[in-house]
Amino acid sequence: MKQIFAKVLFPLMLVSAFLLPGCNGAKSEHGPTGALSGKVTYKGEPVKEGTVQFNNPDKGFGGQAIIQEDGTYVVTNNTGGLVTGTYQVSVVPPMIEKSFGPDTPPSEVPKEMANIPKKFHFPNTSGLSVEIKTGENTFDIDMQ
Repeated sequence: MKQIFAKVLFPLMLVSAFLLPGCNGAKSEHGPTGALSGKVTYKGEPVKEGTVQFNNPDKGFGGQAIIQEDGTYVVTNNTGGLVTGTYQVSVVPPMIEKSFGPDTPPSEVPKEMANIPKKFHFPNTSGLSVEIKTGENTFDIDMQ
């Protein structure tokens, strides 16, 4: 039993001690944070790829989350989420490589997606914003 504790349980306890402080209500160097999750839909149907971006122009920083195949997203980082405050939100399609001719190297461009209208690609035209508070936050996005 001592060998199991020394080789397995003790290292797990040490790792847990370092990971748990990053959970809900953590604090970053910029202040308290809140966890954020939600679902992205277009006319009620899940958006299956892309990125949700969060921009706080007052504080000069933000975050992002990858949209999963079921339309859900979770903002994760080492401080437990986003710093509290108001964020402008945009929904961006994934980037793809596109060739513009035989003499030009391929460039990365946003994938054309009918279920992410262009107005949602930019925080100043999306009309979306979210207030992050300490603890758990949910923000579902239904684009029309």
